[in-house]
Formats: sequence, structure tokens, C-alpha cells
Amino acid sequence: MNLPSHASPPTEPDHAADVASAATPGRARRWAIIAGVVLVALALIGLLPRLALRRRLANDAQTTRDALPIVEPYRPQPAKAVVAVPLPATTQPVLVTGIYARTNGYLKTRYVDIGDHVKAGQLLAEIETPEVDQELSQARATLAESQANVIKLQADLDLARTTLKRYVAAGAASVSQQQIDVRSSSVTVAEKAVDAARATANASQSNVDRLTELQAFQHIYAPFDGIITQRHVDYGSLISAGSTQGTTELFTLSQIDPLRIFVYVPQEYASDVQVGEEADVGERQLPDRVFHGTVSRTAGAIDPASRTLLTEVLVPNKDGSLLSGAYVTVTFQLQRAQPPLLVPATALLVDAHGTRVAVIADDQTLHYRDVDLGRDYGTDVEVLRGLSPADAIAKRWPGPVAEGAHVQLAPRPSPSPGGS
Repeated sequence: MNLPSHASPPTEPDHAADVASAATPGRARRWAIIAGVVLVALALIGLLPRLALRRRLANDAQTTRDALPIVEPYRPQPAKAVVAVPLPATTQPVLVTGIYARTNGYLKTRYVDIGDHVKAGQLLAEIETPEVDQELSQARATLAESQANVIKLQADLDLARTTLKRYVAAGAASVSQQQIDVRSSSVTVAEKAVDAARATANASQSNVDRLTELQAFQHIYAPFDGIITQRHVDYGSLISAGSTQGTTELFTLSQIDPLRIFVYVPQEYASDVQVGEEADVGERQLPDRVFHGTVSRTAGAIDPASRTLLTEVLVPNKDGSLLSGAYVTVTFQLQRAQPPLLVPATALLVDAHGTRVAVIADDQTLHYRDVDLGRDYGTDVEVLRGLSPADAIAKRWPGPVAEGAHVQLAPRPSPSPGGS
């Protein structure tokens, strides 16, 4: 059989191509399978540890839930029997008074100014009183006139008495009874006139004495030892007598030795402050000095508005280092007969139920108890009511532990080597 002339037998390269095309799908499947195996292995490698970790955490959480809360027991300790109580206060003069004039006039001379220390009875100023001087001269003239009138009327009385004696001695043969009665009446009238003149003279004398006293008020003296803190007049100032509103005050005199300090003591310490007790006074501007005062008196009653006890402290101030009106701190060293208990601040639980502590019972159950607090020292706080020294409390708040739940006591720390 003859082959067509145009056909030719297959060549070697075409056969190789057919073999390669037949092997490609098998190789791709192998690679896909390998890749899948690798991905599954990687997934298992990443997932298995995470599953193990999750299982371990779940076990730990369950263990934690089942475990008892651990608390550190603490016995409340008594606070210090002597406590320092610093309180703010302001110094005041022990005596302070405004000095007014008791007569009208003009300021003639002043001998002191603000800041001058004066002694009791020292002359402070002089007042010129021309009106009082004129009134005194007139009153003296009136007194002289009244005294002269008394002398004249006394002479008339003596004459009337002498005449009456003569008429009585003459008897009924010489004078009538009517004439004797007239002379007797004249003596009575003369006596009354003398009494009236003497009363007028006494009134004139009293007026002279009053004006003399007013004239003596021309000199202004210090009523006690002290310092002039204010001056309101100068030479030639018009002076009006009295101390009513609108009247000019001449000077203000203050006694600053000792100084008086009023302190408002809180109610919780009021019963511990006693008359005669010492108190330390400090001023910020004098940090190196402490002034020792004494409680002189107390109000004896609590102010219902501020719940404090008004207390007066006297502080010697001979050198005048403390100024009146200065802000100071008064520190009382109070002796407490029954000091309150002291607990750590970390043991307090403050919430909507109030202030409480966690008390550990003998059967190691936890119970919350309300307490009243006193002074706060920062790390420690005083408990006034609610605890006894025999109570054991949790030194730190144990967290959300139910009332009456059982707890586990924390082990005591072992002493360090060489420790006492």
C-alpha cells in the first residue's frame, strides 16, 4: 500500500511532548496533597498548645474559685495616751479699750502715737476747753453771790431772833401779844430764807464741783499698761464728750502682755481640755520659737452650731514678739484616760453600708462590723467604737467575700536570720 506523498511519520520530539503533558496532572495533585498536609500540620502545631493553655487556665480558675480567700489577721493596738492636737486660732489683747474725751474742746497737745508703750496713769493728751473754763468762772461767781446772800440772810435771822427776845422780855405791859406773834413769824420767815439761801449755795457749789471735774478731764490718762494701737485725732481736732456713735475716739489702748487666744476645740477632745493645762503656741513667721500658754477658762458648753468648745489660752508676751491679731497654731498635749484602738487604713471598707472592718471569728469565718472612726494618721486610723482589743481583723480588705464565708489565714512571715 502506498502512503500519500504528503504524509510523514511522527517524529521523536512530538512523542516527548505527549509524555510531559500526561505527567503534569499527577504532579500537581501530589503538590496539592503535600501543601494540604503541611497546612494541617501547621494548624495542629498552633492549635494544640492553645487548647492546652485554655484547659490549664480553666483548671486554675476552678482551683481559684474553690480555694478559700487568704487574709492576714491583725490585732487592733491602743493608740497613744498623749495626743497632740493642733488647732488654728488668732491672738487678741487681754484688754483693749477706746479712750474718749469727757469734756468738749480742742486737742491742745498729744504725747503719744501708735506703737508707743504707756504705763497706767501716764498723760496721753491735753484738751483746751474755753467754754468749760468760762462756765466754771461764772459758776464760781454765782457761788460767791449765793454764799454772800446766805451771810446777809443769816444776819437778818439773828436780828429777828434778838428782836423777838426783847419783845418777850418786855412783857404784856409794854407790847401786845400780836406784836410778839409778828416778831415770831419774822424769825420763822428768816430761818426759811436762810435755809433756801444755803440750798442755793450748795447747788452753786455742786455746779462748781461738776465744772471743776470737767476741767480736770482736760488731761487724758492711760487707764492701764499697754500699747497705743490706734490714734484718731491730731493737734486742733474738735473734741466732743462721750462715747456714743459719731463721737471721735481719741486712742485705742491694748494690753498685749499676756495675749489672749480663743480656740475652738472639737467636741471629741472637749472633755480632755482642763483649766490650768499647758498649750504650745507657734507662729509660722517665728518657726524657731514656741510660746507656752495656759488654759485660763472654757465656755463650759458645746456650741451646737459648730460642735466645738470655746477655750481661752493666755500666753506671756513680755518682749512683744507675738502681735495681736496674728494667726497662730495652738497645740494641746491631751492625756486620754482610755485611748481608742488603732487599725491600718487598708483594713477599712467604705461603701454604701458605711465604714466597716472584716472581723475574723474563731471558726475562721469572716464577719463585717460597723465602726466609728477618730483621728486619721494616714497609714493608721483610730476606731472609737465597734472593736475590742481581742478582735482579730483582716489587715487588708479581702475583696468581695460574702458575710460568714470561711477564710484561710495567711502564714506568719518567718523571722529573718539574726532577727530579734
